[in-house]
Amino acid sequence: MRILHYGLGYTPERSGGLVQYVTDLMGEQVKQNHEVAYLFPGRVNIFNSLTKIKKSKMRISGVTSFEIINSLPLAVFGGIKDPEKFQRKVDHSIYNDLLDDFKPDIIHVHSLMGIHKEFFEVATDKKIKIVYTSHDYFGLSPNPTFYFNGKSWDEENDLNFWLNVSQGAIETKKLKLLQLPFYSNIRDIIKKFKKSSFQKEKHYKNMENEAFSLEDRKLFEELIDYYQSIFELITLFHFNSSISKTVFERNLVNPISSYKILSISNSTILGGTKHIKLDMSKVKKITYIGQYAEFKGFTEFLELAQSYIHKNIKFEIYGENIDLVLPANVLNKKRFSSEDKEKIFEGIQLLIIPSKWKETFGFLELEALSYNCPVLVSEHVGSKEFIPHEYVFKVGNLTKYLNELSISNVVTSFSLYLPTFQEHTKNIERMYIKNNG
Repeated sequence: MRILHYGLGYTPERSGGLVQYVTDLMGEQVKQNHEVAYLFPGRVNIFNSLTKIKKSKMRISGVTSFEIINSLPLAVFGGIKDPEKFQRKVDHSIYNDLLDDFKPDIIHVHSLMGIHKEFFEVATDKKIKIVYTSHDYFGLSPNPTFYFNGKSWDEENDLNFWLNVSQGAIETKKLKLLQLPFYSNIRDIIKKFKKSSFQKEKHYKNMENEAFSLEDRKLFEELIDYYQSIFELITLFHFNSSISKTVFERNLVNPISSYKILSISNSTILGGTKHIKLDMSKVKKITYIGQYAEFKGFTEFLELAQSYIHKNIKFEIYGENIDLVLPANVLNKKRFSSEDKEKIFEGIQLLIIPSKWKETFGFLELEALSYNCPVLVSEHVGSKEFIPHEYVFKVGNLTKYLNELSISNVVTSFSLYLPTFQEHTKNIERMYIKNNG
């Protein structure tokens, strides 16, 4: 099978779970004797704004790379400042030549960031099946998480939301810096001096539509229609959780004709049968891993720690190399390397994932489970489907929930089977071949 993936690129230029998943999947598909190519938004040419596709150097053995020079902007920080620049037209021949060159049987799209509508139109004209994996909500929302001003807006998604969330968006010319060749070399230096996600988060005053210009309202209405028209060209939606399916169904204008719910994985997840045991009487340390950010539930975790300030339980946080003012019983252990991951997880007595945004999936839970680590997750974590419902708490109810577990000294255990990444890749292949609706 000839498979063309579209994603955000490779490490170190890009990072995160989406990038890891795409690159792992492509590598495994090559091992399973598929012909694989990767299309991604590449460099920005500051001297020539013409969009073109260039064959790039091979980063994964057996995977042909195609780089979009001067792609659409990448709204990786959430929000859109210049809606007209996110729907810029290009000549269909750019993508026609690419598809005539590689001749894919399947196109697997992992994000709408950076890619033009013309790509989907050409593929549809050529009757090539387009599979879309719901890694985030970009396109349904200008913010990939749908989280803004302290809540998820997936149930209140209208023009007013798009206008308001744009208040905190980064200027498009600054977004282009992400795609300059030297950016990955200075990114780690920038991170050393940046504020934490928690410190950067701001709440904005919700304004009525009339507070925005007529031009902005018109442009954002056009942008909403632009992305909705792209989603109409998707052949098969691959939802990685029931949460992502629900959010997409609620926010797509037209009904979904074909979909498959299939959890995802990556090459670092240790497959096989796992045995998880939680004995609250023995828990003396509770752990948080992730961005120090409100949408990740970081504030709720700190509120939990504060409520236990006079009890014999310590808390630790991992995630960002910055200093914060924290409750006295919270130790900031900052970022850890992949080499230390096994040691970290084996030392965790209880991991809490208190996400407030409706995570489409969430690899952190699977990583913990793969090391037989007890984990409690909020109802907004897509991968919650792997664990019994008593390990899932309501958003905003973490402290009460843990108090109830502690008072009763709950002892629970369960077993589960995590597919290997090879098994997952086979499931993806079967999904390509058969449309399940």
